[in-house]
Amino acid sequence: MAKILKILVIDDDPAIIQSCARVLGRDGHEIDSAQNGAQGLNLFAGSAYDLVLLDLRMPDIDGMSLLSQLREQDPRTVIIVISGYGSVESAVQAVKLGAFDFLSKPFTPGELRRSVNKSKEYLEQEAERTYLKEELKRRRPGEIVSRSEAMNRVLQTLKRVAATDTTVLLTGESGTGKGLVARRIHQVSPRERYPYVAVDCSTLVPTLFESELFGHIRGAFTGADSNKIGKFELSNGGTLFFDEVSNISLDIQAKLLKAVEERAIYQVGSNRLIRVDTRLVAATNKDLAQAVSQGSFREDLFYRLNVVPIQLPPLRDRREDIPLLCGYFLDQFRRLAPVGLRGFAPPALALLSSHHWPGNVRELENVVQRLVILATGSMISEEEVEAAIGVVSRVHIGEIMSLAQLEERHIKEILQRLDGHRTQTAKALGIDRKTLLHKIKKYNLA
Repeated sequence: MAKILKILVIDDDPAIIQSCARVLGRDGHEIDSAQNGAQGLNLFAGSAYDLVLLDLRMPDIDGMSLLSQLREQDPRTVIIVISGYGSVESAVQAVKLGAFDFLSKPFTPGELRRSVNKSKEYLEQEAERTYLKEELKRRRPGEIVSRSEAMNRVLQTLKRVAATDTTVLLTGESGTGKGLVARRIHQVSPRERYPYVAVDCSTLVPTLFESELFGHIRGAFTGADSNKIGKFELSNGGTLFFDEVSNISLDIQAKLLKAVEERAIYQVGSNRLIRVDTRLVAATNKDLAQAVSQGSFREDLFYRLNVVPIQLPPLRDRREDIPLLCGYFLDQFRRLAPVGLRGFAPPALALLSSHHWPGNVRELENVVQRLVILATGSMISEEEVEAAIGVVSRVHIGEIMSLAQLEERHIKEILQRLDGHRTQTAKALGIDRKTLLHKIKKYNLA
């Protein structure tokens, strides 16, 4: 989909303003105008603009001074300087002050469009660079592997809804793949070439949640040493995914509702309105309707998010997918195997297929990774599967243990089986080495 720019034209000539508005308005862009520098600064202070067309000769403020003030307020805005007194010296000075391009009056509609389109390409490249920096911090998800009827129904609904801009609410137990489905919705939608940004609502610090969503300006609060782009703005044109949305506090829910309704945000510490065009997908493992009745989730926000609900089935309801998933994860982790690994022995695969999997696909992935790392032969055996999932089985059958006791015992067992090799143990447990060292110290396992 084409990106619509919000453009401010600052020029004391009404004819220039009208012609720019007419030419660029035909391309679908949103145009505001000011006939002097003070009016332009006032508009710029109250709303975020992608692009400013700025006349160098203004009746009240020198154009170069105005250019500097605009750049200081928001260095991300692209500024095209226009002037009837074009010269190499003024163009060079404008570029030094941060102008992106220079148009000399009189200019044709084609010249104006070319300059604006060049600015648009630059803005998209900058947005992509920012997006990629964020994306590199995240683990890239895998594919949706399925042949079950339950998941096929989900995928059919996904295809129909992806072609629209409708808000989607994904529900299901933890580990059922809600994040994968959210990304697939984005990938097969018209917004695919724009950013997909995920917000893990369960891990963000509540005091910084507003800043993460909406961004902040320098000095907005203690520690805000520079401007920060929020997730809403980062996902502009694309898709914003709220994972475990039920964990958002009520005060942030109110601000989120306003942003969803108005498709506009304010950065923390700023009064400038920023328009955002983003598709919303939310996910939760909780019953949001019940949360509404209990007063922990806003009813109006629930109805805004629950436009098209998609329920993801637990792994125990799609057992025919377990062999496929085992093969997929085996291929993903085969490089970690200490021996040449060919696959699963039939009894091992049957045991995996019959297991209850309370942690769903995520739990299965961790178990397969552990089996690959600890494999002793070319085929993963039934005994090895029993050892991998047996800790849980023994607890169900025998003694009652706390989660901490279960975790301590399991870490101790894997450490012993791997002769105390901490890097391999961390990989087998599906955690990083730093986390493992913390738990070893916590349970005094050193």
